[in-house]
Amino acid sequence: MLGGGVMEVLFNREFWEERRLHREKIINSIQSFIKQPRREALIEIIGEIWALRFTYKDLEWYANERVLKYMSLEELAESFKLLLDEEKPLSERLGIKIPGFGSGAVSEILFSLNPDKYPVYNRKFVIGAKKLGYKINNLDHVVRLTPETLDALIKVHERIVLDFLRLKEEIEKKIGNYIPRFDFTDALLWKVAQDEISVRDVLSWKVTKRSTIDAEIIEQVLSVLGKGFLKYLELVNSGEPEDSAREKASFYIEGLLDAYGVDPEKAEEIFGYLAELLEEIVNRGGV
Repeated sequence: MLGGGVMEVLFNREFWEERRLHREKIINSIQSFIKQPRREALIEIIGEIWALRFTYKDLEWYANERVLKYMSLEELAESFKLLLDEEKPLSERLGIKIPGFGSGAVSEILFSLNPDKYPVYNRKFVIGAKKLGYKINNLDHVVRLTPETLDALIKVHERIVLDFLRLKEEIEKKIGNYIPRFDFTDALLWKVAQDEISVRDVLSWKVTKRSTIDAEIIEQVLSVLGKGFLKYLELVNSGEPEDSAREKASFYIEGLLDAYGVDPEKAEEIFGYLAELLEEIVNRGGV
């Protein structure tokens, strides 16, 4: 079954190209604003971000009354520069408050920066994920993005990627291009939330049979997780803030997996299974 009927939009090359160009425009607009902070450039950024464009029609009013009323152009430029700086820990980057830019706008900026690393948070995510049967727990109403809420958001999106990997691969095969992980999930959830594609049609693509994973790889991943947890405890006990310790331990785990030569997709699949198992144990009161 390929892109027939209501699912056809997902198999359209122009649809995914438009989304790629959207991300490029956001990042280019912000980088131009950082170099030369101007009111017109700020309005251009607001007009590019879907989370703002579709909510507020009078962009000039929004720029004046919701943004510049509380922060100068120069301060905004510094805040955007920090948000885009991948060298800084997320705790620092998400610790800044950019007036007028809530969780949806901030997540969309990060998503535009790296759609394989950062997913989008918006009402369409909440509606779409629930329609497809996913538990989103404390992600119902996220006003401000934090490292903790971003981590929880990533876990839900990663689960969706795994569950609908067959659909993603078929779309990529049809259009002849790679689709970033969270570009796929955002587009899928958006279309489900809008009722542009039916839940029934989407669920027909859901992977029901788990792939076989070599026991040696599982042991390697569990060993790496153990070392990563010990690294986290070591950092916390040495006085490192918890947010920073978690982020550094996460990078440490990524480095170890790479050193062991573990396929990232296999590791991600194991993480998903482990998360499900731990959730079941907690729900049963086993810990």
